[in-house]
Amino acid sequence: QYRKFLQTTGHREPKYWTNSNYDQPNQPVVGDDWHDATAYAEWSGKRLPTEAEWEWATRGGLKGKRYPWGNQRPSSSRANYDENVGNPTPVGSYPANGYRLHDMAGNAFEWCQDWYSDDRTDRVLRGGSWGSNSDGLRVSYRTHNTPYNRSSYGGFRCVSGSP
Repeated sequence: QYRKFLQTTGHREPKYWTNSNYDQPNQPVVGDDWHDATAYAEWSGKRLPTEAEWEWATRGGLKGKRYPWGNQRPSSSRANYDENVGNPTPVGSYPANGYRLHDMAGNAFEWCQDWYSDDRTDRVLRGGSWGSNSDGLRVSYRTHNTPYNRSSYGGFRCVSGSP
């Protein structure tokens, strides 16, 4: 889908588009900044989730749990993290949460619509990545970066409908 977006719009390729470790057809797209993610979302008739939407979806119906699967510590059977694989894995490689959403912890940080703080310099990233330690996989964990950052650890997820 992202390849079609690039071909149709002429939008710039993600930073790692030609690296065989990243951005393969079944992997999450990484190396895109917040503006790239927003452009794709708009092109596809969707948008980036708000931080609150992201957290609600990640919990998958669980309340008060540390991770999308509950309170059990992360393991390599639940998520791609701590460089245990060395790059993003194919989407859906790990069990879905209660809302049938895959890879809500690990694999790739996900851009959210929100600013990280009132100074409006950085955007929110959630979910942890293939390089995060286990703390970064907690549902409550939040981090940030400039909206121009293009990292092999960061990607995005789209939602439809109004916030």
